[in-house]
Amino acid sequence: MKQVMISRRTPTIVILFILICGFLPANQETPPQDKPPAPAPDPLYVRLTFYPTASLSRFDYNNDVDLYEVRAYAEIRLKSEAGEIVRDARITALSQTLDFQKDHYEKKIVVDKNRLPGEVDVLISAGEQPAIRRKFPIPFWLILLGPRPAIVDPGLDLAVKWRFSAFSAQADVRVYDFKKGNAVFELNDVGENEVTVPAGKLPGSTIVRIYIISSWLFKRFLSGEEFVRGSEVNIIPWSQVFIRTNERPEE
Repeated sequence: MKQVMISRRTPTIVILFILICGFLPANQETPPQDKPPAPAPDPLYVRLTFYPTASLSRFDYNNDVDLYEVRAYAEIRLKSEAGEIVRDARITALSQTLDFQKDHYEKKIVVDKNRLPGEVDVLISAGEQPAIRRKFPIPFWLILLGPRPAIVDPGLDLAVKWRFSAFSAQADVRVYDFKKGNAVFELNDVGENEVTVPAGKLPGSTIVRIYIISSWLFKRFLSGEEFVRGSEVNIIPWSQVFIRTNERPEE
């Protein structure tokens, strides 16, 4: 056995250091270093728009009768409202996955007219961001009561009636020639639940579209570290119906 010779002149502190190092395990020679924390994912700019939609008919008086939908649209961008579009996100509303369309996501979600949803639950999963889950209340459904889809006489007054599923609000009424795109009757901020389109206003021998939409949208700004300032959700209830008109006698 080799002997370690230590000079009498070697300081006592050096001797102790040599002895201690000889008994330390190798894995204790260098203390472990903590890993640097991962950078936080970029916040998202999110704009959500939902249209609770009641269609007594669509495109024609006998097409898609009594179709109720939540039309959902989502715009997702990185870092700011003008940032890069996120094209590979997964976005669901009412458990339905929205489809990407050029620069946004959208989906027309059919719902049961006898069990109209009172809120929209949303899931947003994008890149390294933790999944975002939110629920947004639908303030009310706006539903036309009349006219029902039918063939009508353009020479008679036409009553347009509607109701709200919850509290009442002001509404805008639009009536136009669907074939030509010409507006024939417009009213804004109507406080009642009924208006009359005067006789003679309706064009003859055409399809007429009537729709009523809430005069003011329901907006909420989204808060949280995952959202860019200015992110928002908008909910805009509306309803529509298509009717056909007979030929006018003078025509």
